[in-house]
Amino acid sequence: MGRGMGYWTPDFIYDYYQVENYSKGKNVEEPLDRDSIPIPDLPTDFIWMQVSGGSKMRNLLGYAMKAFKEDRAIVWSGSGAAMGKAISCVEIMKRRYKQTHQLTKICYRKVEEFWEPQLEELDPLVVVREVPTIHILLSKDPLNSSSEK
Repeated sequence: MGRGMGYWTPDFIYDYYQVENYSKGKNVEEPLDRDSIPIPDLPTDFIWMQVSGGSKMRNLLGYAMKAFKEDRAIVWSGSGAAMGKAISCVEIMKRRYKQTHQLTKICYRKVEEFWEPQLEELDPLVVVREVPTIHILLSKDPLNSSSEK
């Protein structure tokens, strides 16, 4: 059954017609870098796996499993829809490496969406969103989970 006009609220229709007067511009995301990882007492030498929505788990895990044999710590990071993929990768690694220690931190990244008006009388819009981001540290060494950054 199709979605007819009876299901839409007047607010939805008003918002719909307002948005059609704008075209989507660029997105500016707050960058992820090693210094922005909110994990206290982060080891100086670690593998950093940045998971995106298009990342293939097989490729991520293949690289991470080989590298984790030699290194002592790995950090998995994912934002938005990639959070679930990052968590799945961590859980698979924990099954393979039984003696691992884990520390998880959740934070938010700022994303600015720019909307350009299609009518002269309208102003450009900037929509600021807070995107959830997860950072998971897996370590072969015991971690101090009581300290906060």
